Amino acid sequence: MQLLNKRWISAVLVVLMSLTTILAGCGKEEPKKKPTTKQETETGEFKPFPTNSKKVVATYEKGQITEGELNLYINILAFIDYKVAMLMGSPQMKNKLKEFKEILVKGYVAELLIADQVKDQDQYRKKADEELSKIEGSIKNPTTPGVKKASTLDEAIKDKGFNRQQLTDFIVRSLQRNAYFDKQIENEKYTKVKAKHILIAFNKEGNEKEKRSDAEAKKRAEEVKKKLDQGGDFDKLAKEYSDDPGSKDNGGLIEGAADEYVPEFAQAVKTIELNKISDPIKTEYGYHVLTVMERNEESMKDAPDEVKQKKLQELNQKFIEQQKITVKL
Repeated sequence: MQLLNKRWISAVLVVLMSLTTILAGCGKEEPKKKPTTKQETETGEFKPFPTNSKKVVATYEKGQITEGELNLYINILAFIDYKVAMLMGSPQMKNKLKEFKEILVKGYVAELLIADQVKDQDQYRKKADEELSKIEGSIKNPTTPGVKKASTLDEAIKDKGFNRQQLTDFIVRSLQRNAYFDKQIENEKYTKVKAKHILIAFNKEGNEKEKRSDAEAKKRAEEVKKKLDQGGDFDKLAKEYSDDPGSKDNGGLIEGAADEYVPEFAQAVKTIELNKISDPIKTEYGYHVLTVMERNEESMKDAPDEVKQKKLQELNQKFIEQQKITVKL
């Protein structure tokens, strides 16, 4: 959980959080969109970075970023999202700090450039004030891990490495960035599917101790494919063979946005002929035999948050790559 609506946190934060896998050796994403067990990253206490350094750490066409400004940005992120504070306080971060800061400074530059294009500032200032009020309410009655109770926002941010005005400016830029990219995806589409699949996992029924070789898994998937081609009942075969506990008792049924699944699986459900049985499709989890019953292109504005965020992240990264940013960490 965050103090702010996650939609208003910079897209670069998504990139930062995705890099926790480097530190933690996290569990992998399932082809079925469901929670996965992840190893927790070892963490320590995050101490705000000093913000007085005038050393230039990045330059771009319209300006430059000092180390103090970047540290201020990180301090606010750590306050807004306790996961960032945990990550930044982890012992493993010592070896990855430069890499993380490079990602963050580019995202910070992108926010500044987008904000520079916005004409009407007043509407965003008003929304930012509303968010500050929500934050203050959350602080008085905290339910978010890592958030300490305080009577006022000023008390909560004391010694956090930033002030109230700087927090307001951060929120304004986040709102402006999202408005900018939301405008770009207004006419975008996403693929929504209804399909069935049978997973032959490399780990038998998800058991880490009982491994299948690639050849063993593929052979079993081909056996399933043959039975289906001969008229076998998909629902019964899913119950008998599938190692996906989330769908095997429901005929292997999955529904949702294609891009919520791992890339190979997503590509397959987007492209295979409707109502045909696929050849075994290999992903990091094993081999899948699937059939797609329905496939529709829907408006991106109605997409699940995960799909929207992925698209916004892609647009954010594309925007960053188009800028002439030189990092000097």
